[in-house]
Amino acid sequence: MTNRSAFASMVDRIFGSGSATFDTSVAQSNDVIGALAHPTEFTAFKDNFEARLHRLKSAVEVDASLRAEILAAVNRLVDAGWDGAYAELSALDYFLAYPATGPGQVLLDRTVPAQETLASEMGMQNANHDLSFPFLGVSLDTKLLSDKTGEILAGIFREYRSTKGLKDLLIIPSYDLHSDFEQYKRNRKALLDELVNEVDTIVQPKTLASTVLPGLSYSFAWSQGVYFGEGSYSPHEHAKHHHSLLFGHAKKFSRLEPTIIVFVIFPWSGERTFPFDDTKRIFLRQFGRHFFNDYIESDTPASAFNKKFKSGILAGDVTRHLSGVMFLEDNAITSSNPGLLNVDASYIWNPNALQQLSGDAFDIALQDRGAYDLSAFD
Repeated sequence: MTNRSAFASMVDRIFGSGSATFDTSVAQSNDVIGALAHPTEFTAFKDNFEARLHRLKSAVEVDASLRAEILAAVNRLVDAGWDGAYAELSALDYFLAYPATGPGQVLLDRTVPAQETLASEMGMQNANHDLSFPFLGVSLDTKLLSDKTGEILAGIFREYRSTKGLKDLLIIPSYDLHSDFEQYKRNRKALLDELVNEVDTIVQPKTLASTVLPGLSYSFAWSQGVYFGEGSYSPHEHAKHHHSLLFGHAKKFSRLEPTIIVFVIFPWSGERTFPFDDTKRIFLRQFGRHFFNDYIESDTPASAFNKKFKSGILAGDVTRHLSGVMFLEDNAITSSNPGLLNVDASYIWNPNALQQLSGDAFDIALQDRGAYDLSAFD
């Protein structure tokens, strides 16, 4: 039985026969469905995840219009974009559990004319929001808070192994976790060429220090053993270099109602942040503040940060159309209580936004749920 087969059995058992629509004969797996299929380990995660699916099934029983999108996300868990699907399910579990944002109060995957959002600045015809709450007048889009540098390096390593005809070589990078991912993006080809030309599979060097990007180095696990990577970390520098990710989601920013980007933090995929609460909260707070405040007086066009912009709209004008950022920390891997949502929420609102959220009904609902206001962390 493949990991996909085991997952399909769970999906059909909870949502009904035929709910799992993916090919169960394919051996391809990932961290989530691999853990769910493991015969002896990951017990806490399996219990918490199955409880989440049961809660989502209960939401569908109250509001049948939710079924298609929820099952679409469940089925995408087996695909290459499994981590994005997991983030979506985590966010759905959080919001559907509360009356003001639950079944009957929410629209999923709502499509609107581009003129209602900044998608019109990109020449698009339509835009869509993952979740919209008509009675609260707020729309959200859910993303995984991803480790862009790690993703770029992982892609380089895959290409290196393919070029050299290697199947299982583990490459462990060491780099500053707060470094600017754009430099890795700009130098991607040079970094790949460096590995191909400098790392001889016959010589099998143990390490390589990059000359393309000083501070980056690699360890190569040619044989079995324990290997370590290292790097320094500053939450302030991390936020400074990574907040511009928000420009990549600007087509979702509404002209008519508050828009929130919701980032899910999940340890098995995504941004690597220190587990210490103070350090983490500094990063999350500064991530929002940099985007909200750094461009207000700037004459830099938004196209400098997102090439999809076809108009001359300024970066500062774009930032004013985002009302806030939320962070949902998913604790399903370790929590011992499946009866809880196992999601910790925090948020920071944009003081310069055209559509303010402070004191709004949505803001009050989050406070009622115990979500943490990052602007209060100083």
